[in-house]
Amino acid sequence: MRILHSLLFIAIGVSCYAQQLAQYSQYVFNQFSVNPAVAGSKDCLDMRLGYRQQWVGLEGAPVTGWVSMHGVIRAKGKPFQPNKHGVGLFIEADDAGNYGYTSFLLAYAYHMQMSRNFYLSMGLFGGVRQVKLAVGDMTLGNYNDPVANSQSAALVYPEITPGIFAYSKTTWVGVSIHQALGNRIGDIGTDSRFARHLMLSGGYRYRIGRKTAFVPSGLLKVAGGAPLAFDINGMVEWNRIYGIGVGYRNGDAFVAMMKIGFLKFFQLGYSYDMTTSKLRVASRNTHEIILAITPCRAGDASKRMISCPAFD
Repeated sequence: MRILHSLLFIAIGVSCYAQQLAQYSQYVFNQFSVNPAVAGSKDCLDMRLGYRQQWVGLEGAPVTGWVSMHGVIRAKGKPFQPNKHGVGLFIEADDAGNYGYTSFLLAYAYHMQMSRNFYLSMGLFGGVRQVKLAVGDMTLGNYNDPVANSQSAALVYPEITPGIFAYSKTTWVGVSIHQALGNRIGDIGTDSRFARHLMLSGGYRYRIGRKTAFVPSGLLKVAGGAPLAFDINGMVEWNRIYGIGVGYRNGDAFVAMMKIGFLKFFQLGYSYDMTTSKLRVASRNTHEIILAITPCRAGDASKRMISCPAFD
């Protein structure tokens, strides 16, 4: 617990801009959490529920839960329109020791058809984040530390995340800036702030058979005051129903993952992280599970956007 508290103080302490966001191993299966411009990228409602338990067995280790939904706005009775509006909702709760936050975000995206099977979208998350820190439950070496000005803090801040996303049936690439406002965190430390996080994602779907494909992907994360972080994943899929893959997060973990489709509109994704950092002494296990519900109907492909984007 003392190790975890030290990490948390580093993350939110004086004049520090370290990693402050939840991380996901299945970012390909959870692209909306990475980039708001994904909203409306399918021709039906997309709903996801997720849960991540990091460093199982370590007291106070990070636990993340989230729910998201997004879809495209369509005008009834009108023919296919090349440009679309997407809207969505993303709610996330993350707790680590005595520090945690809850975010409530609305999303809007505008999709422009650049060619027959290629779209470019621009989107924005806008909402609020509540931050909480229970100082009274901590054991401190120095009770005059500026972070301990109060016994507890529950503060609300505005949050904005812009993003750009380009995608097709075989390719995707996107960039987003999380915590773009860089708000100062009042009552916690002397100059604690939300660091801006630049996220770059991309991937490609290689067909290696009539129903089989290999999907390599990458996610690069850049934040002031924190080391450069990147994830590299690769998954083999069959008929877009079953998938198995591996991944690597620098300085943190190797990842094994799988997904399976069932009951026509449902998909279940699971990942297991094997810790490679010094924290492996306390815990080697991290679990993440995602349930996706996408009730897309069969229909005329000419009236769809890209019915099967590369990233899902």
